[in-house]
Amino acid sequence: MNDIGGWFKNDRPVYAWVPVFLWAGIVLFFSVLPYGNIEPVMPHFDKILHFFEFFFFSYLLMKGFYRTTEMTLPRNALFTLIIGGGYGILMELVQQLVPGRYLSAGDLGADLAGIVFGIVVGKVLIWQR
Repeated sequence: MNDIGGWFKNDRPVYAWVPVFLWAGIVLFFSVLPYGNIEPVMPHFDKILHFFEFFFFSYLLMKGFYRTTEMTLPRNALFTLIIGGGYGILMELVQQLVPGRYLSAGDLGADLAGIVFGIVVGKVLIWQR
């Protein structure tokens, strides 16, 4: 097998990253909506949304790394945590620029909890095949 830089596989489809970028775009879209356009369904519903947004994002990241790299599970989990966490922080900072939205430590905590849960589920569903 011919590796690029020791991690990326030449024979693996790059399109494995398409779901990651599509989901990141969906998260960005909803992050820049003014708060007035979002009707709260129940208390702390936004935290539930943040959790599941980043749970799915981290699962997709793990799957992308698994399908296109030679990373071990710990390295994959670390990269997923760093990229997912960085994206969560970035989305919270972006919300500072949106009228009616603000940076929330609670939202960031929900993002990080979703990322960790996505890593655990990814470990079970992806690495146990």
